[in-house]
Amino acid sequence: MSQWQDGAPEAVRQAAAAADAGRPEQARELLGRALAQDRDFEPAWLWLAALVDDDGERRYCLERAVRANPESSARRQLHDLRRVEPHPPEEAIPFADPPLPPEPANRRRPWRMWRSRWALALLAAVIVAAVIFGVLRLLDTGAERVHIAVVTSTSPSGATGGQEVLQGVRFHVERVNRMGGVAGHPVELLVYDDHDEPDKARAVARDIVDDGRPAVVIGHTSSDTSIAAGEIYRAAGLPAITPTATAEKITKDNPWYFRTAFSNHSQGTFIAAYLRHVLDKSKATVISADTDYGRSLADGFDTAFTKTGEVRRTVTLDHAAPNGAKVAEAVRAVRSDGDAGAVVLALNEKPATAVLRALRTAGVRAPVVSGDILNSDRFAGVLADMSRAKRPPVPFSDGFYAASPLMTDSLSGAALEWAQSFRAAHGRLPSWRAMAAQTAADAAVQALARSGMDASRPGTGERDAVRTALAAMDSPADGVQGIHGPVYFDATRSLRQPVTIAVAQDNAMVSAPLQLQPYDGDPGIDPQAEIAAGRAVDFDGQILMRQQIVSTGININEVNALDTRARTYQADFLMWFRYSGSDNVTNVEFANALDPDLGKGKPVRSLNENGMKYRLYRVTGAFKVTLDFHDFPFDKQHLTLAVRHRSLPDSRVIYTIDRRLLELDQKTALRSGSDTNVWAERLPGWTATHMTQYKNTVGSTAILGETDIGQGVSGIYYDQYTADMSIERDVAPFLVKNLLPLLLLVLVTYIPLYLPRSAGYTSVRVASGTTAILSTAVLLTTVTSSLPDVGYSVAIEWGYYAFILLSTLCVLLALVSGRLAEGNNVVGWRNLTLAAKIAYPLYCLLVILIYVWKYC
Repeated sequence: MSQWQDGAPEAVRQAAAAADAGRPEQARELLGRALAQDRDFEPAWLWLAALVDDDGERRYCLERAVRANPESSARRQLHDLRRVEPHPPEEAIPFADPPLPPEPANRRRPWRMWRSRWALALLAAVIVAAVIFGVLRLLDTGAERVHIAVVTSTSPSGATGGQEVLQGVRFHVERVNRMGGVAGHPVELLVYDDHDEPDKARAVARDIVDDGRPAVVIGHTSSDTSIAAGEIYRAAGLPAITPTATAEKITKDNPWYFRTAFSNHSQGTFIAAYLRHVLDKSKATVISADTDYGRSLADGFDTAFTKTGEVRRTVTLDHAAPNGAKVAEAVRAVRSDGDAGAVVLALNEKPATAVLRALRTAGVRAPVVSGDILNSDRFAGVLADMSRAKRPPVPFSDGFYAASPLMTDSLSGAALEWAQSFRAAHGRLPSWRAMAAQTAADAAVQALARSGMDASRPGTGERDAVRTALAAMDSPADGVQGIHGPVYFDATRSLRQPVTIAVAQDNAMVSAPLQLQPYDGDPGIDPQAEIAAGRAVDFDGQILMRQQIVSTGININEVNALDTRARTYQADFLMWFRYSGSDNVTNVEFANALDPDLGKGKPVRSLNENGMKYRLYRVTGAFKVTLDFHDFPFDKQHLTLAVRHRSLPDSRVIYTIDRRLLELDQKTALRSGSDTNVWAERLPGWTATHMTQYKNTVGSTAILGETDIGQGVSGIYYDQYTADMSIERDVAPFLVKNLLPLLLLVLVTYIPLYLPRSAGYTSVRVASGTTAILSTAVLLTTVTSSLPDVGYSVAIEWGYYAFILLSTLCVLLALVSGRLAEGNNVVGWRNLTLAAKIAYPLYCLLVILIYVWKYC
């Protein structure tokens, strides 16, 4: 491949890696090289826009991205920068457009009176607009804004996580401001950087307190910096929410600090249960950092694991610069016994990388489980890249697990929509840190709203009201309904949420195929019977259900035969499952199949590799669909395929989205699975616009009436996997075919207004209007004949109703004008006719504009 074809994309990929690694200067230099090869390479401009600090430079980069691709996602971001003067960043100066020459001084245009009048009118309009804008600017003072401080880290160890947190907060606050802010007050973010250093965190906390504007803080991003800054916030009475720090000490004895993640005690206990009952390991070696995070996670694991297993040794490393001798000591501790058991890492990225490299290079195959800090696609990519470069005896990412509060592949409808919107804005799916940051921003905004605070410089009373509002979010009923479900805090002011275990797969972290799910009184399940059958465990006084995670995907080959009256369609598609454990998880049913007995048949392909199973099926059948015709013929419909297990509840099996499907662009997702050269949608008069897949939970009342189930139980819940194809009607051909007769009727009804003034023409005008009404009724019946019986009026009907009303007014006008003609009232007849001639087209234009405004 030529340098011109390959150089720019490769330079951008290297720039992205440098940016993720916390080297923005190197990233910008690489982007400059990419643009030197292809100045219209859209990804380079988008990345440069994300890295520059000046808004004028950012606008210039975004405008160049739009110039390169008119459909670029940069358009949405340009709206917020519309008042900024664009100018090129240093890297783009060689590619900037040259300035235009000045206009010749002796070139004059003739001055005419009409131009003078228009100039004066334009000047007056500008003055009025300036006055209005000035008044609005005076009214838009700082007193109308509420402020949130955001503290992240751009140090090498925390740069990526800090950027993800900031993006998650900004993305949510931008949405809040578009919807009116907090009680009409826009939210402004004040961004700080603590460099992941406790001393710097204390200094930043003092700056925030001295500033006086923030009513709440979101941050810090590590346990040590959160603990250090928490002392300042507690003394000043300023509430704070950390999205990612998990050490118990952060919230212990500090009622002003909250956390939108689990605590180290929770995840340490869960990791112990996972090692013991899923990975079946009775021995473990703990390697921890000399930080509050490392110590608290190691202690939480040790306390729980030693009740049923053996912690052979704990090795402590320097979190900033791991000593080679200490790393070697850790490797010897793991290898000192023939049964290595498992390795638990309570480390951040730098020492964890050194330990994993040493372990796998030494041939250690023991599973390695870490806390949430290492759960990122970027870290998985680092391990995969090292394996490709070093080719160790055991790939670095093999058997690597990490705990997480949230996983992208397990998101359901609203959360997945948010994640896709985030991806459109930032070019990648959100990490759990970005999602936790969004949750923290959501809780902060809701606390501001509930506190009633509207001061730009909140005092002690306002800040205390915000803290009280956060503390009151202590139950599902009093919490915040976030995109991931109810958000509320437990007694330790941590978010109540289960721990998910992720496993490294290629360059990403995905949900592990086997999970442990806390038992919460699922109907129809006897926990003791489940424990006896090996489907549940009792660990540290908590019952945990064994749950299979099935990576699922649907690829549609063809969709056809949409019957809007019967609300059905035909589909031919490929469906696959990737799982570990019992094959029973493939015993699924199609919830919206027209034939309730529709089966998936035998697999067309089966694979078993490294304990993982893969089954591919091809299914053809008719499916029921819910259609909404309120906007007919401008309607957009959703063709869904819903799959769920025939008998196992969501506590036993979860169908997650195959991670590769989340990263597909829409053009690829809408291609046929059997022939990628054609589109999957084969519906005349329709166009497929979007394809998405998600999981959700559905309830069933199938257990009602069973005598061995409690009276308060109303049903059982299943995990359902849904593929959703969005389609839009091809409006232009439809309108030409169905509205042309109506347009002719409009002309026919308008022409009689030009008949001479004579009482003899009254009957002609009345007949014209009456005939138009009857003809319109017949046309309307024909146009809507393809629709089923619905109990509401569709969009096109309102247009016909508007014309029927107009025709009725024309009949009334004919009767009145006839009476005036008979009375020889020439002036009255002329004025009435002139008014009708003007009002008639204006009325038609108004109806057209309403439709254009609503549907175009």
